[in-house]
Amino acid sequence: MTPELAADVLEALLLLHEELSADPEAPWYVGTPDQTQVLHDELWLLAGANPEIKSSALVELWYSGGHSKLLPVKCIGELVSSRHQLVASAV
Repeated sequence: MTPELAADVLEALLLLHEELSADPEAPWYVGTPDQTQVLHDELWLLAGANPEIKSSALVELWYSGGHSKLLPVKCIGELVSSRHQLVASAV
């Protein structure tokens, strides 16, 4: 991984943390070290598969992926976050 890609992953992590911290549909996210590590790992995997991606696009890709070890799901398996549903339906 290049230093530029590492910087984009870090910036994406900060953007995602900021969004999730302010999202009223994400009361499950409190920014604990464990949650931060999960987001970091997931962003690294996405960035590794898309090495030319920039931070804001990486955040969108995380949302459009529709899955995360952090995401709560309803009994029917749908994501709770309307942001995930909105991005997934636009794809």
